Amino acid sequence: MIQKQIMLNHVKSSKMSVSHNTGATKETEFSPIKKKFKESQTSISKTDLNNAILAGVKQALVEQRTELNQTVSAAVKAALDDVLLPQIMDLRLELKNATDTITSATGQTEQLEKSVHRLQSRCDSTQSAARHDRDQINAMRLKIDELCSKVADMEDRSRRSNLRLVGLREGAEGDNCIAFLKANLSTWIPSVANRDIKIERAHRLYADRNTNVSRPRTIIFKLLDYSDRQAILNGARAVFPVKHGTDTLRFFPDFSADTTKKRKAFAEVRKRIEASGIQTFLLFPATLKITYRGRQTLCRSPSEAEQFILSNNLPCRSASSSPRRGGEASEIRMDTHQMDTAEHQPTLATASNIAS
Repeated sequence: MIQKQIMLNHVKSSKMSVSHNTGATKETEFSPIKKKFKESQTSISKTDLNNAILAGVKQALVEQRTELNQTVSAAVKAALDDVLLPQIMDLRLELKNATDTITSATGQTEQLEKSVHRLQSRCDSTQSAARHDRDQINAMRLKIDELCSKVADMEDRSRRSNLRLVGLREGAEGDNCIAFLKANLSTWIPSVANRDIKIERAHRLYADRNTNVSRPRTIIFKLLDYSDRQAILNGARAVFPVKHGTDTLRFFPDFSADTTKKRKAFAEVRKRIEASGIQTFLLFPATLKITYRGRQTLCRSPSEAEQFILSNNLPCRSASSSPRRGGEASEIRMDTHQMDTAEHQPTLATASNIAS
């Protein structure tokens, strides 16, 4: 039995030896170094051996590099396919969506730009039209002001023979106002006693809801002769105050509503100037003449009169403290009261009043 086991071991070792020799023979056959060494075993030198070894190492490195490159490429490709490629696809999709959004926004921006250009063009056209309209409006305003001035002048000319009588109590004239005036004018104003005064029409101004009922309405009458009008005004100024019983009468020229408004604007500043003892006179249509220290100043607006007060350092005393004398006081009172009581009523100078 023991002998049989020894024989089996010997056979196995023989086979292993044969196999080792066979592998060595094959390795020798396939290895270029050993093959060259075998071929030149008798004549190989150390240098050739080193070169052969170096060539073998280089070839091995090349083979390893190629294999490594293939392995790395496969790993990178697998990583790209598994990880990066989906993300890249997502990024491409997002970029495509962003590009589409930007393209849409660009189109909308272009549309908005066109709309803005159209609006700007319309705005320029509107501004140009507005400037043209403004110029036309200013021209028309100037024309209207000119026409209003002409109308006011024509109305004042049509009223030049009219007079206003203020202060006569209601009902004192009776049923015939013309006869009452003819009978009493010579009594009130002795200087017109020898004149044959002809009155075309006379009546009281029509009252409205804003009229002060405690004050008698103004009587307005139209004279046929302008010289009679001037004689009555001058005579009333000379004998001021004119009395009818207990009533104090005042005579005023009749002006248009526009002229009356302009003259009334001087009332306050005129009182302030007169409070300093300075003589003033309101010229037609609305120019304030101021006589101060022997010099005459014409003020065509209340602001010019205010400037006169400031430039001459006039004291601002109350109007009641200013001295008044004779005809000057009469003139001031009459003009001031006329401006305060002037009403926008139909006048005797209009054709409709004369016809009625």
